[in-house]
Amino acid sequence: MHIQPLRHSPSVSPQKNVSNAEFAHVQTSTPVSTDTVTLSRDAKQLEANAQKPAEMPALRDNIETLVELKHAKMKYQVIADMTNIATGTSQGISAPTAYYLSHNEDARAMTVNHLAQQQQVNTMQIYAETSKNINEWA
Repeated sequence: MHIQPLRHSPSVSPQKNVSNAEFAHVQTSTPVSTDTVTLSRDAKQLEANAQKPAEMPALRDNIETLVELKHAKMKYQVIADMTNIATGTSQGISAPTAYYLSHNEDARAMTVNHLAQQQQVNTMQIYAETSKNINEWA
């Protein structure tokens, strides 16, 4: 590497205290290393074991079990939401139920019809209760 000395230019402030030694010619070379390293038998064995992919059947089984558990949990959530809709106690639906309804035309149509019927029943009950109160006052 060769560094040229700094020449005065109008953009450089002369008030900076910079020594000329910083701008001297510098030449570096990469030293050649002739050192050797000897690996022990244990180190060679560790290196050989590190290159082999680890067999983890227990981890794979655990992942499969976790996936099955998550699938069962989502299926249960859909069933619970649909039951709550059918009984009229639904306070909303979960994401798995929304996904299920968005991909199942028949279930979506039945759910919408059932919710419409529940709304009509609620409206009729409110009308009957209001009419009863009016008749009692009259």
